[in-house]
Amino acid sequence: MARYKVVGPPGTGKTRRLLNQVHKYVQQGITLDQIGYFAFTRKAAGEARDRFLAKNEDLTKKDIKYFQTLHSLAFNNLGLKEENVMQEGNYLAIGESCGIQIKYATYETNNFNGIFSSNSEYLSLINLARVKQISATEQFNLNEHLTWITKDKLIAIEKEIDNYKKTFGLIDFTDMISKFLDQHPLKLPKFKVIFVDEAQDLSLIQWAMIKKIEKDTECDVWVAGDDDQAIFGWAGADVDSFIKWESREILLDQSKRVPSLIQTKALNVINRISYNRIPKNYLPKDIPGSIYQRYKLNDIDLTEGDWLILTRTKSLLKAVPPFLKRKGLYFNTAQGNSIGKTLYEDIINWEKIKKGEKIPEISYQRVMENIKSKEINFQGDWYDVFNNVAITKREYMRAMLLNKEDLHKEPRIKVSTIHGAKGGEATNVVLFLNQTANTIKGAKKSQAKQEEEFRVWYVGITRTMENLFLIKCKNKLKEFKI
Repeated sequence: MARYKVVGPPGTGKTRRLLNQVHKYVQQGITLDQIGYFAFTRKAAGEARDRFLAKNEDLTKKDIKYFQTLHSLAFNNLGLKEENVMQEGNYLAIGESCGIQIKYATYETNNFNGIFSSNSEYLSLINLARVKQISATEQFNLNEHLTWITKDKLIAIEKEIDNYKKTFGLIDFTDMISKFLDQHPLKLPKFKVIFVDEAQDLSLIQWAMIKKIEKDTECDVWVAGDDDQAIFGWAGADVDSFIKWESREILLDQSKRVPSLIQTKALNVINRISYNRIPKNYLPKDIPGSIYQRYKLNDIDLTEGDWLILTRTKSLLKAVPPFLKRKGLYFNTAQGNSIGKTLYEDIINWEKIKKGEKIPEISYQRVMENIKSKEINFQGDWYDVFNNVAITKREYMRAMLLNKEDLHKEPRIKVSTIHGAKGGEATNVVLFLNQTANTIKGAKKSQAKQEEEFRVWYVGITRTMENLFLIKCKNKLKEFKI
């Protein structure tokens, strides 16, 4: 039984290193059922699985079923179904019975990441305490909450949640891991080795899960991550556990993503953390890159190349999609692509109809659904003829076509919060430097919170492969200083 910790700054290939080790264990005779590969997010676990399958074309997803999140492992291990798990509607019902206003309260839908978010600080605090394995009262006493809440009401709401779950036979994501930890003996395959990617984002209760698997199966453990990119403290991530994990440390020291100028700018931010950090030196990509300062998104030409547009919070992101639509640009957000491909395909088929070409009957019928006129001008332009399509949608599509956007491909432009873009990269990154009052207030709560804020902006900067555009804030008091 051995422990290894791969520490990799942005773009240094942490996942690649872990997958290479998977291959080595397989070559030593370890079967795939004896290998667990776990990541903090379902997206990361899926990407690792797909990369492994790409190099092993004789295998299928069923052959590597233990490439998943820790919550998925617990969920499957306990034989649960999705109807057994608390949903947003359940939390809304609890809010009504407790007399608290809840607009949203949910785990990231279908991602099994275990990240809970809510507009109710009561619910957020209760969940945070549980993943940190402390009481709600202890979390309350840390005084990290941003709104005015009372301890008595907090305790009452916690009891109401527990009673609700018992009454309806439901569990939440933290319950999954708690029940997993309560198993004696552990009902799992005898893992010979487990890999944990994005380990800096694990909560204390997830670290307990890793330790239990390690103890019960006596397996090798490889963890990989970067304490400088630990940005989920608000969701319970415990970066100290990653930093203090006793193991043989392997430091990756060559980034294939971050240019030298971008790296310097990023280090100016992360070096503000004076302690509680793994010291590391790494080489940047062998190009300088470029950094530009702008005051408006409108000052940047987004018509060519791939782009990642980042803001600190969801609320600051709201103005970006409408702007991109007005500019006739095709883009992607956490909710999906800015427009579906159906209308685009119908336009292509309309042009074929105009030319007298035959198309499949089902395609023809779909084209006709865009037209509400009885008399059809079969030589007209689609944006005049498709009068059953909302004019705003027609104008947006027409503008995109004039901009030569290729809707056959995935959008060139991705719009995200910094947290949502973790693990991502782009040739061109636009980073808005404005912050909300709550973000500023939260960073002042403790040194740990301030350090996490430095890590967030470090992550935002290091998504850049070539060009970084910094959007200045009109209100200098709300601008993060880079």
